Amino acid sequence: MILQLIVFALAAVGWSWYRVLQIKQPGAAVLFASLMTIVVVAGCLWIAHIPLPSSTTPIRGLFEPIGKIIARPY
Repeated sequence: MILQLIVFALAAVGWSWYRVLQIKQPGAAVLFASLMTIVVVAGCLWIAHIPLPSSTTPIRGLFEPIGKIIARPY
């Protein structure tokens, strides 16, 4: 499993590095690199059979206060 993680991480980082060098716009390159970082971390966790955290928790934390403000009686 460690070999799978190493090969996956090296392949993903190598491909990402190559693609970032091909992108001529700095903003797009930064966005691509940050998204690929998230993908590599999630992929390594998935290969290691570690459950990925739910994405609903941060979204709920963002929208719950807004909903309480909207639903507040006047």
